[in-house]
Amino acid sequence: MKKLITIIVIALFAFSYQAEAQNCNQGAKLAQKTWEKWGPWKPNIQLIPFKNEVNKIKNVWNWIASNGGANIGPRFLELDGGNEQGSIAGQTKRTFVTPPSFYEKVEITINKYDGKAKTGVVICVQGRNGVTQQRATYEFPNGKNGKVKKFTLNNVKGKIIIVAMRNKSVGNKFKYRINAKKK
Repeated sequence: MKKLITIIVIALFAFSYQAEAQNCNQGAKLAQKTWEKWGPWKPNIQLIPFKNEVNKIKNVWNWIASNGGANIGPRFLELDGGNEQGSIAGQTKRTFVTPPSFYEKVEITINKYDGKAKTGVVICVQGRNGVTQQRATYEFPNGKNGKVKKFTLNNVKGKIIIVAMRNKSVGNKFKYRINAKKK
């Protein structure tokens, strides 16, 4: 009888646990809403007025959510806007979304500066047509040593960049700094 109960408990646990694949779904939803608000990409618009409009959105975003650990959903990552940093607890994820890029080539830098967690990274882009394409994947290994990984993305002008990171460890943290800049 004990064996039967043990087998049933193990089976229930195995079927109730669903491993979530690393992807950009959460960021893709926000990117789609951004496209709905902004309309079609206009490559002839000027960078400065565009950045002023984006800053208005960013200010409201930051006021509401403080772009911090309690923020639900994706965080805003500005191109050429400096570092965002944080910590991802065990078995959780963090997603960053940029505004549409004015640049053909963008470099995303992720610096694991502390923590032992094994963490997967997926980078996607979404154009105005709503199609999301995966451009890069990487897995930071389990271990205390810091590591910096750079991703160069080509042909991203007029596209939203989505960076999804998922901590694959149970009890370890992943402390990071991330930035995106014109290459």
